[in-house]
Amino acid sequence: MNIARLEMRQTQAAIQITSNRPHLEMRQGRADVSMTQGKVEMTQQTTGGTLEIDSSVARSESNLKAALELGRHFGQLGEQAAREATSTTARDGDRLMRIENGNPIAAMAAEKTSTPYPVVDMDFMPKSLDRVKLTYTPADVKIEWNLTPAQIDVSLTPADISFTPWTTDISLRQQASLEMWPVGGMYDETR
Repeated sequence: MNIARLEMRQTQAAIQITSNRPHLEMRQGRADVSMTQGKVEMTQQTTGGTLEIDSSVARSESNLKAALELGRHFGQLGEQAAREATSTTARDGDRLMRIENGNPIAAMAAEKTSTPYPVVDMDFMPKSLDRVKLTYTPADVKIEWNLTPAQIDVSLTPADISFTPWTTDISLRQQASLEMWPVGGMYDETR
């Protein structure tokens, strides 16, 4: 059996692209620069810093006191000792008045002859860092400048620029074609 069929022949299209790259040329002459600068004057004034140390509290705690302060301190100690002696004498007198409760003379003698153990105490001088007051006033420095502005002169040479732009040519080198014909059956045409 002879069945009809269709035969085809195809030619594809072809594109041709031709391009020319851009070209840039630039020529620049030298620039001339001249600069003049005047003198700069500087003046400086300095006020010295001061450091004040107040150690009166620390010196007082370590018994390095002024004469008047030391006199006041010893006066207070004397007043305290006088009060203690007066109160001790009054208390002893009250005990002697109550002799009916027993003989207090032996107990009073024992109290006065027995000395307590010595107490050893250790401490730091000054007791803390805040006992010494430090006041510092920093130095003051004033600097003044007298500037003369610079005179700058520039002479430019213009640039010479030439430019060829990018060009692209596109053309059809081969056209597309499609041929078809029947073969077989009652259409038997052979090419």
